[in-house]
Amino acid sequence: MPLSTQTKDQILALLAKVEVCSREENITGHEKIFAPDVVTFAPGLDHHGREGLSFEPLKFAGMEVKGEGVIAWVSGECTYGGIAARFTAVLRGTGHAWELVLLHIA
Repeated sequence: MPLSTQTKDQILALLAKVEVCSREENITGHEKIFAPDVVTFAPGLDHHGREGLSFEPLKFAGMEVKGEGVIAWVSGECTYGGIAARFTAVLRGTGHAWELVLLHIA
């Protein structure tokens, strides 16, 4: 079953928080955004877990949100450290919120 508009909006709001975290260089204090087992791949970055996670300023655009049940995936364009790139993200529903479990920027 496709995700509702409300669910898609919640996911887009979470990704907007990721943008803020990347600009403020404040990742580790946002346990409600990043899953404990988050995996992040980006140019010069291969990180597992949220402990010690940091990355370049990030801005998402042209996002397409899809999902099924408690799993959602997003793809689109982004800028990472000022350089144009593409991204995919996987999110997991916890019953009360969504959390980012995978972010891949290339």
